[in-house]
Amino acid sequence: MTAVPATARSERREGFILALATAVLTVAAAMAMFSTFMFYDDEGYVLLSLQNFHKNGGLYRDVYTQYGPFPFVFYDGLQSLGVTLTHQVGRLITLGAWAGTAWFCAQLVGGITRHLLLRLAVLTAVFVYLWVMSSEPSHPGGLVVFITALLAYFGYRWIQRGPELGWAISVAAGTTLLLLTKINVGIFAAFSASAWWVLFNRREHVRRWGSLAVASGGIALPLALMRPLLGTAWVQDFALVFGCAILALVGALGPDAARRGNAAAGPHSLIAALLTAGTVTALVIMGILIHNTTLGDLIEGVVRAPLRHALSFNFEFAWPAGSRVLAGTSLAIAAGAWYLRRRGLAGVDVVIATLRILLSGVLALNLARYPDIRPEYHAFALALPCLWLFVWPLAGEDADRTAGRAWLALLFLGQSLHVFPVPGSQIAWGTVLVIPLAAIGAGEAGAWLAQHHRPAWLAPRILCRGANLGLACFAIWVGVHFVQVASRYPAGQAIGLPGAERIRLPDDSAAVLRVMAQNAAVHADLLFSLPGMFSFNLWTGRPTPTPANVTHWFSLLNAERQQAIIRELETHPRAGIIVSPEHLQWLIDRKLAAKGPLFDYITQNFEPAIKIGPLAFYVHRGRRITPFLVAEVFTLSPTATVSAGTESTLLKFTLVPSPGSALASIELSSLPTSQPVILDHRNARLEITPVNARGEPIGPARPLAWSDPLTGPSILGVYYHRESLASVRPGATVVLRDSQGQEIGLAVISRD
Repeated sequence: MTAVPATARSERREGFILALATAVLTVAAAMAMFSTFMFYDDEGYVLLSLQNFHKNGGLYRDVYTQYGPFPFVFYDGLQSLGVTLTHQVGRLITLGAWAGTAWFCAQLVGGITRHLLLRLAVLTAVFVYLWVMSSEPSHPGGLVVFITALLAYFGYRWIQRGPELGWAISVAAGTTLLLLTKINVGIFAAFSASAWWVLFNRREHVRRWGSLAVASGGIALPLALMRPLLGTAWVQDFALVFGCAILALVGALGPDAARRGNAAAGPHSLIAALLTAGTVTALVIMGILIHNTTLGDLIEGVVRAPLRHALSFNFEFAWPAGSRVLAGTSLAIAAGAWYLRRRGLAGVDVVIATLRILLSGVLALNLARYPDIRPEYHAFALALPCLWLFVWPLAGEDADRTAGRAWLALLFLGQSLHVFPVPGSQIAWGTVLVIPLAAIGAGEAGAWLAQHHRPAWLAPRILCRGANLGLACFAIWVGVHFVQVASRYPAGQAIGLPGAERIRLPDDSAAVLRVMAQNAAVHADLLFSLPGMFSFNLWTGRPTPTPANVTHWFSLLNAERQQAIIRELETHPRAGIIVSPEHLQWLIDRKLAAKGPLFDYITQNFEPAIKIGPLAFYVHRGRRITPFLVAEVFTLSPTATVSAGTESTLLKFTLVPSPGSALASIELSSLPTSQPVILDHRNARLEITPVNARGEPIGPARPLAWSDPLTGPSILGVYYHRESLASVRPGATVVLRDSQGQEIGLAVISRD
């Protein structure tokens, strides 16, 4: 038998450890994702749009979207293969993008440093940094961040190994897919790729003049992008910080930083990139045109409409105090370092290598504070102005390593503009590359210092063990906190809605969704929402007025599309609208109040009929409906004399039970007591009244034994003695269980 070399065994062992860690973190990420549902519901809007395109086509003309055609071609292909696009399937695909991004970032670092603990630290850090993925399932942002990670990985790999055509083809393909997913993100990636190609061109005159062009373009790009909002302070800060960052980065590299080798770029790579971009574009556009979309529709949806989005919907990023000072100071230090390097002062590299390690340590400490803070906010504000530290070529350093770090830094720099004009999840998506960049930069700086400037008294073994201990502690600390957040999944209640059966939420949230979906299914033949909460359309099977659906439709749909929705609502007397007053107030607080012809029509012609937790169900004015699964509590006056055993409380609600279900107990949860209150044959009696599909009584009330099956829609009355049990508060969840303890029904206590 042939012996396995020690290095091969070591690689296999490390591969197994990394795969095991990835599996554990992926399971934790799945638990976090499947225990989250955001009531602003971009998820429902995206899923419904993808389904509508697959069924009827007409992207941009009929099916509204803010995004490019690639996600629709991708998901259309999956649906054509028989994949039913549900909440669960969409979440699994997003989970794959989340885990894939972390894996490629870890592999990128591992391929350079060959350091297992550093790879594990990066893997864990990226999972945590992208925690927002759990809040944005099915969103194109998942594809964006995964493609960006592929760009970083393959771009760096081809820079290190050559030839240049490999870099050009892989980068062009990824950049084009980003362009066809979200045009602004694609433009940012194209800027990064063009800047790298110029700064590391094999022709000296291209590098020299290109440095000026990159710096000028880097200053002009945010100004052009942010022009509609340049009058606001946070946007001015953004443009200033970005401008300082690009100047410092170009200065740190300089026209002499590209010293040939594999990193050198030339005209052949440009030709290959253009051919690749054209081929990918043609394939994606072909997939759209064959689905009833014209070139005019495509130009309007991909190019013209996005130009209006910054004014339609935006909100402020709270820059930390002193951000302008930090950006200016960092640029001044970069200029000073450049001058001293030109003067031949060797100590400059020592200072910069030390600063690079310290900055990476601060970023790690910031990540270690998760979940008490959102780490991406602080990382973005700190890393952007100090980005040049990671690309500074240390004395004697291999040119290709500098070129590789420069590629990551330029890609990070371009993608950071994704934060404008909506600094939400976009912050994490646009800046996640700071983690592998910091890991590589700090690792190489540490190795350089250890080789050239290590104190004689510090043994290499002690230095190595100290670094390993720090990385292990970081990975364990961050990983444990991530798993702790995911542990909320088992404690949740399954929402039990079609295509979302495995999503588990706190009892009150799960109850609100289920009860609202039940009422919408019973009382509406056409379902709309304010703002758009189109998951309810997927759960109930009720259609929207038109295929033009988007979460903030009052900001993004033009008057013509809003009028088309009004016409459909007018012709459907049984139309229903789900409203989120809390979300509307959130918009008002940020000066983004809903308005427009459709909003005015809804407020004038619809009124609330049912209120369930944070949601309300509106119907045409004058229409009366009976709420299903909304319980009312009736009690005798607190001053009334109640003898022992006397029934003093009535819990009453209308329900549609599963056929043949036998009620054994009722659990009242989310009460101000440590344990749920249980009602059963020992302390309560039942009364049932049959009703029709609209909730109207069609027969007299009659007693119901606890062992008798529930059949058909009915009003259930539960009588019990309040003095022997805890009182019921508004919003509490009512869970009906059979003799095996399985849930057979659910309701919520009315807040009115």
